Amino acid sequence: MTKDSVTVAVDAVVYYQVSCPKSAVINVNDYAKSTQLLASTSLRTILGTHTLAEILADRETIAADMLQTLDAATDPWGIKVD
Repeated sequence: MTKDSVTVAVDAVVYYQVSCPKSAVINVNDYAKSTQLLASTSLRTILGTHTLAEILADRETIAADMLQTLDAATDPWGIKVD
């Protein structure tokens, strides 16, 4: 749901790599599922703060915001989001 109350469906792909296997196993229960859920939640949050026109016009900015959010959150897990 966007800021202007438009329901949108988004297909997204998140590429990541395990940069520290020890942290990925110790610091989070299931790093793959946790990364997926974090990406989904972050995308909903970011899209909810934009109107449909902004989403369509600023895809690169939204992608950069997503990368920054995900990378900061997954760094302690030993995960590097690409």
